[in-house]
Amino acid sequence: MGDSKDQNTTVSSVPIQGHDIAEEDVEGLLTARPKNETDFSYLTQLDDIPQGRHLGLYSTIVLFVSRMLGSGIFATSSKIYENSSGSPFLFLLAWLLAALVAFSGLYIFLELGSLVPRSGGSKVFLEYIYTKPYMLAGYVFSAYSVLFGFSISNALVFGEYVLHSLGVQPSETKIRVVGLGLVYFVSAVHGYSVHHGIKVQNFLGALKLFLLLVIAVTSVYSTFFPQSFTHIEPQLTWGNFFKSSTKFSFAKFTSAILEASFSFSGWGSVHTVTNEVINPERTLRIAGPLSLTMVFVAYFLMNIAYLVVIPASEFVDSGKLVGSILFEKVFGERIGRYILSTSIALSSGGNVFVVIYTISRLSQEVFREGHFPYSRFMASNWPFGSPLPTILLSAFITTLIVFLPKADVYNYIISLEGYMTQIFLLFTALGIFILRKREPEIRAPIRASIIGTFFVILMSVYLIISPFVSKSNPNPVGLESWPSYSVISVLTLSFLTLCWALKFYFFPWIYSYRLVREDVILEDGLTMKEWQKIPSYRI
Repeated sequence: MGDSKDQNTTVSSVPIQGHDIAEEDVEGLLTARPKNETDFSYLTQLDDIPQGRHLGLYSTIVLFVSRMLGSGIFATSSKIYENSSGSPFLFLLAWLLAALVAFSGLYIFLELGSLVPRSGGSKVFLEYIYTKPYMLAGYVFSAYSVLFGFSISNALVFGEYVLHSLGVQPSETKIRVVGLGLVYFVSAVHGYSVHHGIKVQNFLGALKLFLLLVIAVTSVYSTFFPQSFTHIEPQLTWGNFFKSSTKFSFAKFTSAILEASFSFSGWGSVHTVTNEVINPERTLRIAGPLSLTMVFVAYFLMNIAYLVVIPASEFVDSGKLVGSILFEKVFGERIGRYILSTSIALSSGGNVFVVIYTISRLSQEVFREGHFPYSRFMASNWPFGSPLPTILLSAFITTLIVFLPKADVYNYIISLEGYMTQIFLLFTALGIFILRKREPEIRAPIRASIIGTFFVILMSVYLIISPFVSKSNPNPVGLESWPSYSVISVLTLSFLTLCWALKFYFFPWIYSYRLVREDVILEDGLTMKEWQKIPSYRI
């Protein structure tokens, strides 16, 4: 890196498609070196952040647990049970398969993260694995992550549980107002101070760890203690364990697994902030499996408690308040509604804190690549030393979606996001075998198991294909006339691929220029990339 008198001076420039640029040919270049499409050294260049490394083991565990433990276990179990044909066996199987995918996927991310220890998560991993076509994987995932950079479900569950605990009859308008109020508050805290935002996260994380203990103890008490002691009539018996109340549907069961996976979805999010983790290899190796184990045990016990305590018909009709109903039946209305419902609301609120924190960091990494308009501003830490522009972008997208007229649209968008996430997970898992074949001399410090990786691949293929082969429409109730979310997902990714082709191939060919990547340093010390158009005759 050469000396610079100005913080915005170009650090280096790299043309696409393996062409050298002579230093005298391009004004302002400090260095010129040959590159080719299989060179991924640029992935490790953006490892400097003004915040520094400030996340220790506890803070990292809090990120994992807070990201996973949100509204899922309290709000989606009813829908998962319905999509599992009302069968206790299929219901628990959906959760078990989702957990196995999560554990296997976690170790895939741990291996890739130990090879490329920088922020970005899936974006960086896909760029590292798929070097051809040039920038395709990174560009498509980057666009997807910005478009779906929102925090909806947990904000709405927060609003619903707050109203429920206060004895206020929830309505769509009230839920939206309270939920958006939380999003704006969290955005203000994280946008104003990284330090204070982390402190609030750690406090809420301690509450969530306590809530995990409450869930486990409550579930064991209601499930395994004798009826004479608990005064709870068991609804689950071996006689009805394998029975179904509705006809089995592959599409619906696929939706059940996707919805259960959504409850574990935070296992991969911490890799988006690797640059902020102290000793990331050791910290993530401990924090990831430990956090996921704690969450899985609590989830599985609580789902058994749902089946034991709540009658099947009431379970299906309970909707997002199923968690509150369980606690009311076990502890009585006063404790169940006013204390535990408040705790669940705070848990969902803590999830929103972590989601906005990680989404804003991922979006910042995306804009640091310089692909999209206003990237220099969006990648900056203006004006308080935190990624306020990307935080506000997430809040804006969340607001747009929350104000959609039909509530079922939320579930449709979540299914859309989950389906595309599954596609990216498939390509990430395949990357384990690609890298081990391409770079046999490199052994990652953390290794994913072959069996676990195959399991993730098989489950991903099943979840991706099944909506197309099933006769029933997996869309949420009320939106059956809409195109399947799987079709829209494929069309969305195809459109993003077209945008990539226009940017990197068609427009340069039509207008006779080549794109040159330049590294620049912003005023806050953050390094990012910008793409300059160099006329072809100068190459």
